[in-house]
Amino acid sequence: MGFIDSIKAAVTGEENEAKTLLGQVDSAVTLSWKQRIIGFGCCFGLGMLLSILAIAMLWSLNITKFVIFYTAGSVLSVCSTMFLMGPIKQCQRMFEAQRAIATSVYLATIVATLVLALKTGNAGICLIMFVIQTLALTWYCLTWIPGGMTAVKAMIGISS
Repeated sequence: MGFIDSIKAAVTGEENEAKTLLGQVDSAVTLSWKQRIIGFGCCFGLGMLLSILAIAMLWSLNITKFVIFYTAGSVLSVCSTMFLMGPIKQCQRMFEAQRAIATSVYLATIVATLVLALKTGNAGICLIMFVIQTLALTWYCLTWIPGGMTAVKAMIGISS
């Protein structure tokens, strides 16, 4: 390890130990900030487009397609932030103590929504899963905002 690498490791908190395979892949797949912003914008934009198309499916009363489009848009929007902090760090942070439950619930609702929509096609079940998934996404997003969960708990009268 060179002098510059030593300084970088000291500043970023990286240890001098050999990187794991995931760490090596993460280091090898680096993007400039311009590329990260473009990737974020494209992924987020596509997620929003799918969410808008989902609304069109709702107007046509095609509930199964609505929840599939909404879920895909939601997933793409959340994944867009991986361009900003990197996929490995994003996944690690998603499962930190303060957001592990919210992340798990959100991921479970995504899977359940898609499975139920594709297997049953039942509009009522799809709408219920849509509501649960939206609540789970809101909870997940609040864990990223400093004081977000505390503020919401205070607003609805729940003490910690």
